[in-house]
Amino acid sequence: MTEIQESWKKDCKIDELDLGKSSITTAELHSKYLSYLTNAKLQLRKSEADYLRLRRVKIRYFRGEMTRDELEDLGWNQYQGNKPLKNELEDFIACDDDIITAIDKVEYLKTMVFQLEQILRSLNGRAWEIKNAIEWTKFTNGLM
Repeated sequence: MTEIQESWKKDCKIDELDLGKSSITTAELHSKYLSYLTNAKLQLRKSEADYLRLRRVKIRYFRGEMTRDELEDLGWNQYQGNKPLKNELEDFIACDDDIITAIDKVEYLKTMVFQLEQILRSLNGRAWEIKNAIEWTKFTNGLM
């Protein structure tokens, strides 16, 4: 996400001395950030699916329903604690390090999607900002 933030810091500037060029680059910037947004949304969907699959596996793990082969494939040891009751299972899942990592990844991507949506919203208003800058320049030069 820092890469996007650094890129936006450079791209958001409007060259007051060359408003025409700034106007033309708006479409290029829109395309660039729309591509970022599309990729981020696809990554988010994959991360949400990975989280849901992991959650289901962890439920089976805590219930003691996994075979030795499944545990070996995942590199896990058999769960040694008491089998949690239904009302306790959510607490077990919520405190699991793998689940926390998966949730953090989903939240990170949601934040990235939000940021990119805000950037695109700003780019949509850029033409209006450039038009106002041109009008202001005309006014201050006495052309209006």
